[in-house]
Amino acid sequence: MVITLSGVTGVGKSYLKKEIQKALKIEPQVIVTTRQKRIGERAGIDKKFVNEKQFERLERENDIVVTFEFLGNKYGYPREKMESSENSIVELHYSIIYQLKKKVKNTFSIYIVPENIEVAKQQLLKRKLPKKIEEQRIKEIEEHSRNFNTNKELRNQFDYILYNDYTRRTVRKIIEVIRKKIKEEGNEEESNCRQLENEYATK
Repeated sequence: MVITLSGVTGVGKSYLKKEIQKALKIEPQVIVTTRQKRIGERAGIDKKFVNEKQFERLERENDIVVTFEFLGNKYGYPREKMESSENSIVELHYSIIYQLKKKVKNTFSIYIVPENIEVAKQQLLKRKLPKKIEEQRIKEIEEHSRNFNTNKELRNQFDYILYNDYTRRTVRKIIEVIRKKIKEEGNEEESNCRQLENEYATK
């Protein structure tokens, strides 16, 4: 099963993904992108960074699926991971949820909503991006939020909507939701269930 996390920039997708990986021992997918590596990102772990020609070659050879462009950069998801029967988790731009569900059948799509959009903007500002990119991202947050709030068909594409208050309560909630879904699918070992319950029961 492919678990996808979507939401506006600054809503905490990367942070929540790492918490889910740690708690549930789920393998992350490494998205391929032509975007420049940011400070603190690890090539091959956070993302696979390639140039335009390398990206085009991966497309021609059918090694990546569900591709899209965002703020002038290309992104794609590895076919092998998308088609694997093993559980994996990946961040997904909300605009390609339709494309994903056509190509990848076994998915569990989560959309994360910031309880306060201004907090999401503040989280973005902490990244210290170049001013032009920062302005583009702020604009995208506002457009993305409006689109999601007014587009019922889009909202219905997601299996679960989570409201993020940026506390450990949100972390516990999303982990529990995913744990239950995996258990329903029959892909989680009982030992992992016990480990999760013991780890988070007192937090």
